[in-house]
Amino acid sequence: MGAQDKSDIETWLGYLEDVLTPLPASEREDIVVEARAHLEERIEAGLSASSALAGFGKAEHYARAFLDDHKLNTALDSKRSMTMLKTLISVAGQSLIATVGLIGFLVFGVTTLAAIACILLKIARPEMVGLWIAPDVFVLGAATTRPAAPEMLGNWVYVVLAGLVFFDALLARFSLVLALKGLKGQADRE
Repeated sequence: MGAQDKSDIETWLGYLEDVLTPLPASEREDIVVEARAHLEERIEAGLSASSALAGFGKAEHYARAFLDDHKLNTALDSKRSMTMLKTLISVAGQSLIATVGLIGFLVFGVTTLAAIACILLKIARPEMVGLWIAPDVFVLGAATTRPAAPEMLGNWVYVVLAGLVFFDALLARFSLVLALKGLKGQADRE
């Protein structure tokens, strides 16, 4: 291997290490050492340094899978909904799994907020919130005009709405975790 080939490889590896900066140092070193070993194997097999590097592509593209995997692991390990949500939003345009997970989170999140709003409205204006059932009417939550049906729950609506808040919040979080695990599994298969 000539001096220019060695210089090209070292430059590429240095740039790869810079791109991998968000990763822990030990993981970054392992990736660079492995990439170096693969490049040296290709050169020993008779390829020029430029041909061997062309097989790896740009350092950013080579590092993308490692960085994405780290981002997913960090989000899942954090167990924080906002961290998971930010990660899911950042990849939603690139993955159907992320988009479906984000939609699930939004549906259950909005339902959670609506149930909380109904609880607060029931405290302020009790006649506007309830469960009305008739052959042609089913209303659970807030109604701007009182439906022509008997109100079925009375104050038990607090329990029903609190249950909705709990289960919808749980399902919203489950949507985030399931989508991130799906993305992680997809990345592991590739």
